[in-house]
Amino acid sequence: MTEQNQNVINYQQDEYMTHKYEHKILYGNLQIGDWRNGDPEVTNLRFIEKLNINTLKLYISNDMSIKFQSQTIKELTSKNIDNQLNLKVDNLELENLEVLELVNNNLNNDKLYNLAKFKKLHTLDVSYNSVDLTHIHSVTNLIKLSMHNCNLQNIDQTTSLVNLEDLDISANIGIDLNPLCKIKRLIKLSMRQCGLKYIDQIVQLTNLQFLDISSNELQNIDSMRQLVNLKELSISNNKDIEISPLKSLVGLLKLDLSCCGLGQLNALKPLINLQFLDLQRNSNINITELQYLKNLTHLYLVGCNVVSIYILRPLINLEELILANNKIVDLDSHLNEMIQLKQLDVQFNQISDFSLLEKHTNFNNFIEYDRRMFSCQANPSKQQHHLAIMMRLIERTNIQLKYNQNNCKITLKTTLNNFKKEINSIINNAYQNHIRVTSSAACLFEMLNLALSQ
Repeated sequence: MTEQNQNVINYQQDEYMTHKYEHKILYGNLQIGDWRNGDPEVTNLRFIEKLNINTLKLYISNDMSIKFQSQTIKELTSKNIDNQLNLKVDNLELENLEVLELVNNNLNNDKLYNLAKFKKLHTLDVSYNSVDLTHIHSVTNLIKLSMHNCNLQNIDQTTSLVNLEDLDISANIGIDLNPLCKIKRLIKLSMRQCGLKYIDQIVQLTNLQFLDISSNELQNIDSMRQLVNLKELSISNNKDIEISPLKSLVGLLKLDLSCCGLGQLNALKPLINLQFLDLQRNSNINITELQYLKNLTHLYLVGCNVVSIYILRPLINLEELILANNKIVDLDSHLNEMIQLKQLDVQFNQISDFSLLEKHTNFNNFIEYDRRMFSCQANPSKQQHHLAIMMRLIERTNIQLKYNQNNCKITLKTTLNNFKKEINSIINNAYQNHIRVTSSAACLFEMLNLALSQ
């Protein structure tokens, strides 16, 4: 950091401060006033509406605190700030502030006072800080409040936030949920990783549309029967949970039940509006009931010991089907009826014949997405077949390929024959060394591109 004239300090981005502006400063550079006679002030912020000072490392003495002054800033984001910055809410002279994010700023309990001065504040995120909520009630216009991992034991003060619609209290182990029943306007609630064993307190939150209670210790969720307005629900990582209450939530569009130790899925049969369903890592489930969920567009069945996908044939609206790490041997011909299917993942199965997929509308896209969508790796027995399919695709192409070799033009057929020899060598090498088929495919594409560039 170098000192300039008129006691203005200009900082270097890579040495002391990392900054990012979403709106250009129209009148000069950001300036930090001389702090030898008092606390430093960040000025010259005219016309900036969003200020992001993530990962700030500005070293000043601990008995000082930095001040921000602006009438135009509406959003201030400050994440992972070094504790020596000593950034206090009371020193933010931002009268039009609407969004304030102070994530992982090492805030202490005495640094969240005087919030009432932010009359327009509607979003506050103080996650990963140890905060005292004594004064939170003064922010009467608050709509969204995030307090992830804040060592909270209770949230009594939030009951006065009559406009609150979005609340995140995740990763606060042992938190008292009783005040929740008074925040009846809530639409979105996140309570991940709170060590919860029951959630009876949410029975009155009938306006909830989004609920995340994943990674807890829940077994009984009877209180959820009343939450008929739910659109999205995540209960993942709750071992041995009883999901029968879900059958009353017919409005659900998105449901995450991964890693729940499930068996029967009878409760899902009435959920005919589901579009997204995640059942990953439930090794004992019976997928029979899934055939009734005909509006599904995204289905995840990784590690579910699925043997056959015949039962999924009515799901013609699927766009994404993830079947990795199962025991599937044969692909069902009804996959070709899933004309909306854009992503198919069958890696880590025992499939050896992919010829049925050649007729699929999006088969060429599957091949192109060999490194992203259509995954059939980790099965040495199918590597030869997969690359053989790619070779047949090349043979059907109408590209008039010309390749110069020894100053002679070789026909498409001759070129492809030469390619076949090289490809066969790649196939055999991949097969013998259990190399991912995608690597071989990449080599093939590179060879084609080289030929086309000649």
